Amino acid sequence: MKKTIKQIAAFMFAATVISSCDTVDFGDINDNPNGPTAAITSQLLSSAQTSVSSVITSVSGINYVQHITEGQYPGPSRYQGLTFSYNGWYTGPIQNLNEIIKVNEDPDKAPIVASFGDNNNQIAVSKLLRAYFLHYMTDTWGALPWSEAFKGIQGTQPKFDTQSELYTYMFAEIEDALGKINANAGPSGDILFGGDMDKWATFGNTLKMTMALRISDADAATAKTKFEQAVASGKLITSNSQNLRFTYGSDETSDNPWEDRFFSREDYLMSVTMMGFLNAKTDPRKFKYTKPAQNSAVPDVYAGAPNGKVNGNTKDFAFITDTVIGDPTYKVAIYTAAQTHFSLAEAALKGWNVGGGTAAAHQKMGIEASMMDWGVAAADMNTYTAANAGATMADIAYEKYMALYLNGPEAWAEWRRLDSPALTPSTYALDQRIPVRHAYDPSVGDNNPDNYAAIIASQGPDNLHTKLWWDKN
Repeated sequence: MKKTIKQIAAFMFAATVISSCDTVDFGDINDNPNGPTAAITSQLLSSAQTSVSSVITSVSGINYVQHITEGQYPGPSRYQGLTFSYNGWYTGPIQNLNEIIKVNEDPDKAPIVASFGDNNNQIAVSKLLRAYFLHYMTDTWGALPWSEAFKGIQGTQPKFDTQSELYTYMFAEIEDALGKINANAGPSGDILFGGDMDKWATFGNTLKMTMALRISDADAATAKTKFEQAVASGKLITSNSQNLRFTYGSDETSDNPWEDRFFSREDYLMSVTMMGFLNAKTDPRKFKYTKPAQNSAVPDVYAGAPNGKVNGNTKDFAFITDTVIGDPTYKVAIYTAAQTHFSLAEAALKGWNVGGGTAAAHQKMGIEASMMDWGVAAADMNTYTAANAGATMADIAYEKYMALYLNGPEAWAEWRRLDSPALTPSTYALDQRIPVRHAYDPSVGDNNPDNYAAIIASQGPDNLHTKLWWDKN
């Protein structure tokens, strides 16, 4: 009995102490006096921007469109990946950008973080970059959780926004961001463009132009309006001196991923498809895009490897040029003048206002921009353009495909949209169809079953072959 009474007394004492703690104000005893009082937005921005490299050097799209293929370990070129997770984008770079926007829009915190650059410019850069990542994501998976996402435990099962809704959101986001750009200090921590807000305006309008053309078969009226707005801005890349590229460091933590991929292995080879295209038109970029096989005894040192085959004798095939894979500081393209001119050529063919110039003129300028960017001699370039003066939709699609060499996401998206040039799926794949989207990770259906079921009913089967909203051809 005494033991029981003691236990009850002890419990009541503990409960009293715990209860009383709820009302005790410990002041700033647990605050670090040397810690930051607001987010260090420069670090958040730098961290988010490193993920741009993951977009522009991703390998799946490049294998799908057969710019390259693999050596002894074929995977993407056999379409072996069946499901893919987008979680890292939500918990990583996008979350960082959300925080930058949040603190710069907070009246109490904005004056503090203004030390990292003009508040509006920080918001503008973050919104443009967030739209860029979302564009990559939706063109990979299709519908995504967005308007109900980022709510923590208050929203663990967000609905999916359709791709049409996401494009509407992205256009609004870009336009809001462009309207905020001013001549004051750009954001600190900007490893892409060093706080140059003029380059960010060019980035935003180029993204807007790209998105507009992407939806031209699904929503022609909106596409025309948005494209012509981008043209009217005067902020598009029209010469190679304006090309937007990702700058890498020389150390192992910040160097060019392509150089890392060939540091101790030889996983990627030139595709027989790409080499066939280069040979068929005597394209002088052949000697700039590639380097000859290491085995000089083979019949053709510029032979491409069969797509999806176990190409164990890697030294028998042409490789990606050392300009790309041999330089840790090689600057990988984000957007280029060639892309702009091919887009203008297509828009002119559609009858849109491109600010001057015919489809044929922009087609020629696109080829020239691509070749000059890769160091092709003027005489060789002129011979090629004279022999390839056509500017039909098929001509534009082909030349854009060739100019987007190694830009996997854009090359894959434009090939899906234009269905050109004609590609033959790998005969070594179990399912001999080139993927047109990535399927959601299985955890999506497990953790958010109702909303997952709803979007699959709307969008189509969750596999690699359900076309996205804008993919109408």
